[in-house]
Amino acid sequence: MGENDKAEREAQVDQCINQKDTDGACKLLFDLIVDYAKDKNFDKAEMLHEKLYETDPMALTEIVRSGEIIEEEKSDSVDREHLEIWSILYDSLSTSERNALYYSMKSKMFQAGEPIMEQGKLNNRLYFINKGEAKALFNQGGKENLIKLLKVGDIIGQEPFFSATVCTVSMVPLSSVKATYLEIDVLKKWKNDVPALESKLYSYCTKNDIVKKELEGKSIERRSDNRVNLSGSVVFQLLDKAGKSMGKGYNGDLSDLSAGGISFTIKSSKKETVRMLLGRRLKISFKLPMKHNAYHNIEQLMTVIAAQPQVFDDYSIHLKFDTKWAQGMIEDIDPSRKAVKLDAPDQA
Repeated sequence: MGENDKAEREAQVDQCINQKDTDGACKLLFDLIVDYAKDKNFDKAEMLHEKLYETDPMALTEIVRSGEIIEEEKSDSVDREHLEIWSILYDSLSTSERNALYYSMKSKMFQAGEPIMEQGKLNNRLYFINKGEAKALFNQGGKENLIKLLKVGDIIGQEPFFSATVCTVSMVPLSSVKATYLEIDVLKKWKNDVPALESKLYSYCTKNDIVKKELEGKSIERRSDNRVNLSGSVVFQLLDKAGKSMGKGYNGDLSDLSAGGISFTIKSSKKETVRMLLGRRLKISFKLPMKHNAYHNIEQLMTVIAAQPQVFDDYSIHLKFDTKWAQGMIEDIDPSRKAVKLDAPDQA
C-alpha cells in the first residue's frame, strides 16, 4: 500500500476526530498502525499508537492489540546474528525491553587504526563489538600500555557511559570493526518506556567490563599524582565559551586535591543536569590551608573530567588543572585544617 494512500487515510482520521466519529477514527488508526508496523516503520506506528490512545483511552482492544503487533513485528525484524552474539544480555530482558534496546542501537564501521575512543576525551556512546578486534591502551607518562585485546561480544565504554567521566583508556581497532552503539540520550527515554532496562544493562556491563578487570589485575595506577585528603568549602562558577562567568557561584564540599586537580561533592536530584558538567570549564575559588597557620587564596580555571553519583543525591565532581601545581605547593598543604570560602575569615 502506497504512502499516498496512507497519507489520505491519516487525513480521514483527522476528519473523523473533527466530526466526533471516535469509532471511525480508532478503526482507521488501528489499520494504519498495523500497516506501518508491517512496513517496519516503527517510529510512525508508535506515533499513531499514541494518537489512538489520545483519541479514545477506552478503546482498549485496539490499543492493546496494535501495541502487541508493533512488538511482534519488531521481534521478527531483528538481526539474528546480533541476537546470537548478545544472547545472554537479551535473554535477561522482557520482550519490550529487548525491542527497546535493539531499536535504540545505531551501527558504525571503524577501520584499522581509527580510534573508537581516546583517553582523556569525552565519549557518550556505549559500543558493542559485532565483528573485528580492537586493543585497549592506557597512556601513562608518554608510554603506551596494552591493557587488553577486545573481540566480538565485548563492550566498550562502560565507564564514561554510565559514570559520566572522560575516557580513561583508548580503544583502537586492529582490523575493521563493526559495532552497534547506544547514545546517552536513550537512557532518559527508557525511564518512561522501559524503566528497568537501564539497571539491567548496567548490571550486565559492569559484570562484563573486562578492561576494568584487567586494569585492576595488573595493578595499574591510573592516577599519576598523589592525592591529599582535604575537607572544606569551595565555590564554583560555570564559564561560557569565552571564559566568562555565568550567573552565581555554587557551593561544593572539598574531598581531595593533587598536583593535577581537585574533587568536591555537590548535592543534586537531577542526574542529567549534573552530567552536563562533564567537559565544562569552571572557575573554582577557596582558601587553601597551608602550614604555619597560613592560607593561600585559590582562584583558578579548571575542566570537569568526571561527575560520578554517590549516595543520597550526592555527586563527586573531579576537575583537572590546566597546569599542574608544583610539588612543593602540595607538600605545604595542612590537611588538618579545612579549606574555607574566599570571603570567610582566616581560621587558625
